[in-house]
Amino acid sequence: MIFSSISDLPDKKIHIKLEQLINSFTIKENQKTFLRRKSNELYKDLKYASQNRKPSGPLIFTSMSRNLYILERFWYGGSFDRGIFIKNRFDIDIYFVYKENKIIPWNSSSQDLTGRYLFDLISSSFKKYQSIHTQNLKLLKNPPYRHAIPIRMDYKNISILFDCIPAIEKPYGYLIIPNGMGGTKKVNLKLEEQALSKLNKMQNGKITKLILLTKYWNFNWGKPIKGYVIERLVEYIFDKIKVNTWERALKTFFYRAINILDKKRSLPDRVYSQYSILDEYSSDEQEKYIEVLKEASSYAQEGKWTELFR
Repeated sequence: MIFSSISDLPDKKIHIKLEQLINSFTIKENQKTFLRRKSNELYKDLKYASQNRKPSGPLIFTSMSRNLYILERFWYGGSFDRGIFIKNRFDIDIYFVYKENKIIPWNSSSQDLTGRYLFDLISSSFKKYQSIHTQNLKLLKNPPYRHAIPIRMDYKNISILFDCIPAIEKPYGYLIIPNGMGGTKKVNLKLEEQALSKLNKMQNGKITKLILLTKYWNFNWGKPIKGYVIERLVEYIFDKIKVNTWERALKTFFYRAINILDKKRSLPDRVYSQYSILDEYSSDEQEKYIEVLKEASSYAQEGKWTELFR
């Protein structure tokens, strides 16, 4: 264990230990190839299922006898595209991007769509998939869903966790996805990746590493904070602050994250900066985030790294 005896180490040694931990996240090329192949197999099967499913339940548009949307492609979360899969336990974010079926013209707007309908798109495909492949796809949560449907794919030697986010493709690279409150919101993943890439380049590649480090802390603490909130906190905090040593960056992250959530109560969306992503979470959830961050901050300030990365 990297942090089995670290409490009395000098700062330089702690930085090295944290660097070793970050380096341990990167998977080998053959592992990445395997994961990509398996996720592509899932995509092909689900695309077939989406083209051969019938809508079910009293949902919007379900009076149509054929599909209004068919699965077009997967968009993988940035961590997976960068070859990151922490200790085979981190889930992989996959956006299931659906396009309108041109055979059935429908003049719908994003206001016509609900989060429930978007999740039904994936659920129907999953049901069709499970009727063919009875063994290896497991739904890890029952509806209702907020941001994603968590699933586990079981193979002979490995299980892979996916967070499946339904999305409908719109012009100019925009996607309509669930907003966590039963409705939908508009995102642009390409612009988000470009913004992150620009900041990461300015910080000599340290932003994505710091995101991984903070996400790993969050994972080891039972994932009390949503991963996207952590990403945005890191980006927002270190947009003007230089990342030096990892231990100093972690202390800064926890301290300033508490200030943002406890006092400002606003965390701008990466692309649509007039909106706060915290609006998607209840007051109780935000209070829980603050409580967890305060506990973690106290450990960081006291140099109790084994408590953070146990």
